[in-house]
Amino acid sequence: MTFFESVTQEAVVPDGRRKGIVTGLRAKDGHEYPLAAAPQRWVIGSGASCDLVLDDPCISAMHCILERRPDGSMIVRDKKSRNGTLIDGNLVEAAELTVGSRLALGRTTLVALAAPDARAPSALSALRGRDPSFRGTVEQAVKAAQTDCNVLIIGETGTGKDLLARVIHEASRRSTESFVAVNCGGIPRELIGSELFGHEKGSFTGAHAERDGYFVEAHGGSLFLDEIGELPLELQPHLLRALESRRVRRIGGASERPVDVRIISATNRVEHLGTESSKLRLDLYHRLATMVLVLPPLRERMGDLAELVQGMLAELVPEHGVKTVSDDAWKALADNHWPGNVRELRHAVVRAVALGGDELEPEHFFPELRLVWPRANDLPGDEPLVPYERVLRSAMERAIAAHGTIRAAASHLGMPKSTFADRAQKWGLVPRDRLRLPLRNK
Repeated sequence: MTFFESVTQEAVVPDGRRKGIVTGLRAKDGHEYPLAAAPQRWVIGSGASCDLVLDDPCISAMHCILERRPDGSMIVRDKKSRNGTLIDGNLVEAAELTVGSRLALGRTTLVALAAPDARAPSALSALRGRDPSFRGTVEQAVKAAQTDCNVLIIGETGTGKDLLARVIHEASRRSTESFVAVNCGGIPRELIGSELFGHEKGSFTGAHAERDGYFVEAHGGSLFLDEIGELPLELQPHLLRALESRRVRRIGGASERPVDVRIISATNRVEHLGTESSKLRLDLYHRLATMVLVLPPLRERMGDLAELVQGMLAELVPEHGVKTVSDDAWKALADNHWPGNVRELRHAVVRAVALGGDELEPEHFFPELRLVWPRANDLPGDEPLVPYERVLRSAMERAIAAHGTIRAAASHLGMPKSTFADRAQKWGLVPRDRLRLPLRNK
């Protein structure tokens, strides 16, 4: 048995969505606040009359309400608090609190807990696939987790970089502490410094209260910096200093505070990575890339397609019942380029289940490609097209109309020019003289 297989067998529960209901909240100091399983409401705040009293000057007297619904789920409702209520870093007025989520109130962060027998599935169990290069990367990630070295994950959008980062956290000594994920490309440029390092009250317009940044929030755990290549160049020296000194200073602050975090970063920008020409400073790259893990795109591990699709369909059985995939649909899935990788595949599966019946056909996975369904006797040439070929022909026809040249149309669909040209000629999509010229001149 390989190291990878032995670790995989230790996955917490089988594949599936998060299970279990929130049965308590845990603070950073380890104090836990149990929550009954019966429908009930709890008022959280700093006031003595609250059900959960938190000693935090930045929390309002009646900050928010927790409400257990009859189905066991938990709803958080903000009570017009001074500093707002956040779930996993997102400001909310009313939202569901799920197992593992972080509820931030003032300076206090509470982690939503489940009963011991209803733990969430591990990230490792969600990384499906037996492709050798993919398995090799996951095995390296599990080994890297045994140390505290910084890890840089490289992969195209949708390959599962966030899941791999969670694998590292869950397999490390820090697994009982916070895993804080930050999308560096999703934060307004002028707020990134505040989000990472925190700020003092009044340090800039809109800073109505002091705030800890993600580094402090992840203290003792792991900080995942996704899309690190999007980090503004002028902020990179500040991040480098924080990594070297393990200390951070709030914006507008006069002193530094120590932080103990494991840094996991990810990027899909591989152009000139690790050179002076990269958008990521070379000294910062070397600090982040103690170990580099590369996730292969889906098109390079198509042998995992069936396992991925079947696993996604199994997750949807409780809501939609058992679904099967027709032979034509399997062929259409296998022929697709999947530029969005596993994330795009998941969207296609969810869409097909929503649109299709008990047996899923190509048009259920790719409804945007069936706007024009040509009849077989309208097509020049040989035998009638099977359904997946109709889907492809329709897509190619629209790509040519939209982009004008064979090269541009093929690039839009992610197809090799030669393959596109051969099929375009076979199906009579463009005149023969127009077909050849763009390929020779471009």
